[in-house]
Amino acid sequence: MSASSASATLPAPAHTYAEFRALVGTLAAERRTTGPDQGPALVRFTEQNQQHLDNAYALPLLPELVDRLRHLPAPQRWLVLAEAWCGDTAHELPLLAHLAEGSGGRVTLHVLLRSEHPAFMAAHQTNGKDSIPKLVMQDAATGATVAEWGPRPAEAQALAHRLHSDPEQHTAAIVRQMNEWYTADQGKSLQRELLAVLA
Repeated sequence: MSASSASATLPAPAHTYAEFRALVGTLAAERRTTGPDQGPALVRFTEQNQQHLDNAYALPLLPELVDRLRHLPAPQRWLVLAEAWCGDTAHELPLLAHLAEGSGGRVTLHVLLRSEHPAFMAAHQTNGKDSIPKLVMQDAATGATVAEWGPRPAEAQALAHRLHSDPEQHTAAIVRQMNEWYTADQGKSLQRELLAVLA
């Protein structure tokens, strides 16, 4: 096996988006979630995320971004680090999957659970943290990283930082306000940022 083909090997286990979506449904029905922490809050978030996953997949795609993806100079493989309980994942991953499906075969997407890929996560941290979702765009032939994005659009990241820095904010209130931001944004910020990344 050549060095280039070895580097292009897909990390395992990896899921297609359809497999991940089915996994979330199964786990929610069984009152479980992904990862080692099976606490009631994360199980509840996993159940709630099903609606967000469905809503986000139905959001309109930015035509100029779809066109950019269909005319990529080389095919890309998108690896997304995620977990079933993660609210940001539920709002962003379906949009990334929909974009990949609309790319005319130029982009394939695979979901990696952060809990199953600690070394890969460590190599793609954000500000020294294992933040998810994290999109790693790779050259499909060589496995070389082309670009990275995540874990949130800049405006959402600023909001999350502000909320988490406020000791008066409880987790449920933070989750509600983040969900409201994503609902109002309709996937526009994520897509505009990806367009800039791929410029």
